[in-house]
Amino acid sequence: MQIRHIVIPTQYYEPEIFQVNYLVRLFLAKGWKVTVIAPTPSYPSASWLRTISPSSFRHCGLTVHRFPVLKRNGTAIVTVINSIQFAVIASFVTFFYSVRYPKAEIFAVQYSPFTCIIPACVTAFLLNKEASIWIFDLWPQSVSVLLGDSLLARWLYSATSSCVSTLYSVFSRYYISSPSFMDTPVVRTLNDVQLLYSWEPAHVVPRLGDLEPDTSLPIRIVSIGNLGAAHSIDLIEKTLLYTSSSSFTWTFAGGGSGMTRLKSFCNSHNLKHVTFSGFLSKEDCLHTCAQADLSIVPFRDSEVSNTICFRFISSLSVATPVISFGSNTVSELVRHHCCGLILDDSDTATLPDHITSLSIPSLIYTIQSKILAVRSHYRKSSLALFKSRFSENAAEMSLQSFFADN
Repeated sequence: MQIRHIVIPTQYYEPEIFQVNYLVRLFLAKGWKVTVIAPTPSYPSASWLRTISPSSFRHCGLTVHRFPVLKRNGTAIVTVINSIQFAVIASFVTFFYSVRYPKAEIFAVQYSPFTCIIPACVTAFLLNKEASIWIFDLWPQSVSVLLGDSLLARWLYSATSSCVSTLYSVFSRYYISSPSFMDTPVVRTLNDVQLLYSWEPAHVVPRLGDLEPDTSLPIRIVSIGNLGAAHSIDLIEKTLLYTSSSSFTWTFAGGGSGMTRLKSFCNSHNLKHVTFSGFLSKEDCLHTCAQADLSIVPFRDSEVSNTICFRFISSLSVATPVISFGSNTVSELVRHHCCGLILDDSDTATLPDHITSLSIPSLIYTIQSKILAVRSHYRKSSLALFKSRFSENAAEMSLQSFFADN
């Protein structure tokens, strides 16, 4: 039987931390050849990546073709240029490798911005090749999150919707990372859409269920990942203020505009129980999360809040329960599987501030009164949900039909 060959043009690849890394490893584990086409890494910034060494993972079936682009430095204009350069250069490189290996298949992974799938689309269209796509971020919905409800935002929303629909029409097989994506107008028009959750490799969690939880320790809450326009920074700030005199500690790992705002907020209010770790390697981030009692998934109500984010799956992978903000897909999973708590501030626009803030004291009281359950039962429930839905074995089950194709 002929060995399959997969060409994956991706704007992000190791040592940048994205799900495409695990997808490549899964294909290689099947004995396939994989050609990754990616720019020089610089996400979230080139300066941070200088301190992070590439993964030691190597495989004889893997070829990684890198090409130079303007490296990110945290500014919006450089990020835009970086994305445009990738879309243009990677289109030529992907086309070249697809001509060189005419039987190779194309697999695109769509993060933000949606332009990252252009190289796969161009090649699949010009060579009339079948291509697959895994959709992580919703577009044009992300336009509303970034720009609000201005006239410009509405115009860009409409234009982006047309662009995304055209790009998606080139693909023949579609995977979505959240079941809620099926309800979006663009996805509803597609055929052969299958659910493929993100996954993490299995991690060893120390002391899970082996020892009686220590109630003398402070209650540790962590946030892993960037904070920005999609997150409820207001609600985080209120919760930090409310816990400033209690036995709580908070750790924030990552960056983003929301993190910058939180740092300023904590400095102005002299909050000593909050630590900012900055960007961490994946291993350090998971270790920090594993040592925490709870991890926050702080979506604000928006068109993208039903995304099942990587921070949620990473938390479950180390058996850390979560605090989910609002009513969304993650909150429903938390509720159904008893793997955390839900902070619902959905009535902010209609209730007086002193009534709205009651949701925070209720949450804190619940955490304090149920800390033994959080440190035992909730942790076990978190790991059980991870194994059943977000593990590598679960991903392989979801990809069975793709693996079966010859």
